[in-house]
Amino acid sequence: MSSMIDGVRRAARCYPGGVEAVALRLGKSHSTLEKELRGAPGYKLGFEDAHEIMVICRDVGSDCALDGFNAQADGLGAVVTMLPEGVCPNSCTGGMVANLMREFSDVIASVGESMSDGIITPNELRKIEAQWGEVVAAGQSLLRGLSAKVMAAMGRWKDGGK
Repeated sequence: MSSMIDGVRRAARCYPGGVEAVALRLGKSHSTLEKELRGAPGYKLGFEDAHEIMVICRDVGSDCALDGFNAQADGLGAVVTMLPEGVCPNSCTGGMVANLMREFSDVIASVGESMSDGIITPNELRKIEAQWGEVVAAGQSLLRGLSAKVMAAMGRWKDGGK
């Protein structure tokens, strides 16, 4: 299991332009940020900077954006996944259920395929973990859609059913 700082370090290194570009975004010198990421004596990466690194990595769609949070969540027996963007109350809930089932079937297929030889490799596990994150995101999308429908219905009830 890697630490949160390992995840933030990976995120900074995966950012387009690497640590130098991240340092510019944070208003720090490259050498200072590099020392903070390495944990050099006398240097510590603060929570706000770690958070900002993950946010700017998320904003550019970096695969490493959640590595720091996932490392911390893993230590707590939890999982972190990106939530889908806003859901419209009139969105197709049936489509959301179908998407959830499709994502779940991908997990089942990967587990079956990975178990066929009786061994699960680290790469296979990473693939299944990523797919599970997609199941969670699809479930969150469904719940948001359902919640939006409830709120829309409650609004109509409040207005006398108009």
